[in-house]
Amino acid sequence: MEKELKARVFPRIWAKTTRGDKITRDYMYTLSEPFDESRMFEYICEITRAMDIPTPIVLQSHVYNFVHFNIAKFLRREYVEDVDFDFFIIENASGTIKPLPRYFREDM
Repeated sequence: MEKELKARVFPRIWAKTTRGDKITRDYMYTLSEPFDESRMFEYICEITRAMDIPTPIVLQSHVYNFVHFNIAKFLRREYVEDVDFDFFIIENASGTIKPLPRYFREDM
């Protein structure tokens, strides 16, 4: 017997820039479709365009950290241009993106 999803929830990404311990800018981005890790750079381009900041270099480690740990942190050195903040952080604000491995799932 398969479990049915009651509602379809699309992921939301909370993006913020920090200087020291203070948040200087933040933005909530809601995806219009299920999350696709191969489109991570497109999501970050749309977020940074809305926040009016430069786009960072997206490494595979950023994608891995976001998918598996729900957070990715971009350092100042990962920008080609000078930036006025220390970190650019994106967090998954809507729960897990990937399904849990088989040995953690109850329905398998």
